[in-house]
Amino acid sequence: MRRLLHIEQIKLLNYNPFRITLGIYVLAFTLGLIIYPAIDKEIPVISLSDLFRFPDVWLFLTWVTEPYNILLALIVIMITTKEFNNHTFKTQLIFGLSRTDLLLQKLLLVVVLALFATLLLGLTSLTLGLIYSYKLTFKIALENTWILGRYLVSSIAYMSMGLLVALLVKNTALSLLTFLAMRVFVDPVLFLILRKQEIRWYLPMRTTTQLTPLPNLIEIFEKKMNSPDSIDQSTLDILPEGLPAWLNILMVLLYTSLAIFFSYRLMQRRRFT
Repeated sequence: MRRLLHIEQIKLLNYNPFRITLGIYVLAFTLGLIIYPAIDKEIPVISLSDLFRFPDVWLFLTWVTEPYNILLALIVIMITTKEFNNHTFKTQLIFGLSRTDLLLQKLLLVVVLALFATLLLGLTSLTLGLIYSYKLTFKIALENTWILGRYLVSSIAYMSMGLLVALLVKNTALSLLTFLAMRVFVDPVLFLILRKQEIRWYLPMRTTTQLTPLPNLIEIFEKKMNSPDSIDQSTLDILPEGLPAWLNILMVLLYTSLAIFFSYRLMQRRRFT
């Protein structure tokens, strides 16, 4: 396991697009510490700084940064297709690695990147929470941190789908376009077409997105205003419900498992010429 990680590390550190894309990913989080609070100064009446306080900051930032996982998937796609183009897969087979080892390398990369992304999200949320929270206890600070587990699963799901696309298409540009089309165009269009059907919530990209849904902002601001009157339940109906949390997680794990299974089958059958 350590040997496979070491080999992957050597390849990554010598691949400029990986360093650039990962740098953009980290920069996006860093800028968030500056930009998100700055937006608050431009919005009257509603204070977004309420969303940067514990415990709501965990839910809000997880939802905001969910699209960042697309960058992680693009990283996996670029690295995988590069190994096709440079015949790196074939070279590693010649030097004694099995096809299963080659896939395991990529899955280890997926897990490491997902852990890195989750840690970065946790540190960013913790920083903003410490800056903007005026009522701070250990219990309040740790409340809602469970959402980081969902973010980790979401990251792995995105990258697993990206890996499958890369192994299917092999060409870097086409693989990137295919994955982006699935996330940005195909999924939203299918969701609209099936808007009256319950099956729309079972789409692969939709279930992954719903792992980290939009927090209930109405409830949060009501709580911050300490209003004695509860908001009319019909007002909350504008928020999409989606699948129950347990079923949504189960579907994402199923899609991730299928992506890994088909990646394994492709890796066993591909000719690395």
